[in-house]
Amino acid sequence: MKISIFGMGYVGSTTAACFLDDGHEVIAVDIDVLKINKLSKGEPPMIQEKGVEGSLYRGYRSGSLKATINSFEGVSKSDIIFICVGTPSDFDGSINLSYVKNVIKDIGISLKKTINRPLIVVRSTCLPGAMDNDIKPLLEESSGLIIGKDLDLVFHPEFLREGTAVDDFRNPPKIVVGESRGSASDRLFDIYKGYNAPCFKLSYGEAEMVKYCDNLFHALKITFANEVAIVANSLGVDSRIIADVYCSDTKLNISTAYLNPGFAYGGSCLPKDLRAILRLASLNYLQLPMLQGVIESNSKQIYNLIHRILSYGSSKVGMVGVAFKKGTNDVRESPYVKVAKSLIGEGIEVLIYDPLVKKECLIGSNKKQFYNNFKNIDGLLVSKLNDLSCADLIVINHDIVDKNIVLEWLSKGINIIDLVGIKGIERENEGYEGIYW
Repeated sequence: MKISIFGMGYVGSTTAACFLDDGHEVIAVDIDVLKINKLSKGEPPMIQEKGVEGSLYRGYRSGSLKATINSFEGVSKSDIIFICVGTPSDFDGSINLSYVKNVIKDIGISLKKTINRPLIVVRSTCLPGAMDNDIKPLLEESSGLIIGKDLDLVFHPEFLREGTAVDDFRNPPKIVVGESRGSASDRLFDIYKGYNAPCFKLSYGEAEMVKYCDNLFHALKITFANEVAIVANSLGVDSRIIADVYCSDTKLNISTAYLNPGFAYGGSCLPKDLRAILRLASLNYLQLPMLQGVIESNSKQIYNLIHRILSYGSSKVGMVGVAFKKGTNDVRESPYVKVAKSLIGEGIEVLIYDPLVKKECLIGSNKKQFYNNFKNIDGLLVSKLNDLSCADLIVINHDIVDKNIVLEWLSKGINIIDLVGIKGIERENEGYEGIYW
């Protein structure tokens, strides 16, 4: 396949090298004459990355690598165009799309002069909304073509790490493409047929967000490891040994556990243990801003839900589940208890259905905390799910109801706030909203 790559920096050069090794023809396009001069001799353009130099030189010797500053040459002679220019930060932290926009405009103008209609692939990191609001309209304006009808445009984030970029390209953790119509990415996936990785076809915004999600998560992990190490080191504990142990847990720690969007954490362990570590750090004059922020963020989740419920103006609110999680009757530090208590304080009648939380089953500190929050639980806890049908609004805290029950509630005009994502319920249903979908 004939592939043009606009922007021959780190990502562009690595992409070119790998595609050349795969047997494709590559046209390298850049406005930097020094880079193009180097590439014209099969030399890497001022980057050091293992495996890139040899691949570029082999492509040059075989005639598979061409280099030019002429945008039209790249547009008119390619099946696919990759845009790999930078999107640096502006002084205020916002993303600078000027390089992407300049390339898109040049490509659009070139498209007016040729009958060739290559697939346009944006690899440059873009904030969610950039493809729909900036890049797509600019390409249509500059080319006079309609995306999805005359031309296809996709967003294809890269997941390359400096120092291991070639291996990351060859063995990607995933292949993600955002598209505006169902078959737009078919030509792109064709070039990855020999690659062993899960493939995802998403919308523009979803694909853009995936890239940021990865980088945010990596930053979070590094910061978590360092804050834990600060505490461990202050106690004379080797943080490297601690890391070896918590990284060995692939059931709960290094896994998908606790990574799905939902509501706030609670229970008898997480809140008290986080408070204890932060108190220990304070006594030892240690600063742990990320872990401190966890408490603040969790409290904000609860406040935001209360605010959303109040915005409905309901006089009677039903809740499915009140224990801190499904499958237990433990209500200690349950975020749902905090929500219910706040609603009652606002004069709203609250009805709670939780098959495991019954007055006769509450004992010890569990019973004490529940009665401290609610003085009259006889009118609060209901024994049947159907008892919630008199409510104006139902909040689903536990996934112990099925879609048929939810659809029945919606058909009766009862509003639903779903914190768990009941399977089979589309977010477009009138009266339904998920907590973050």
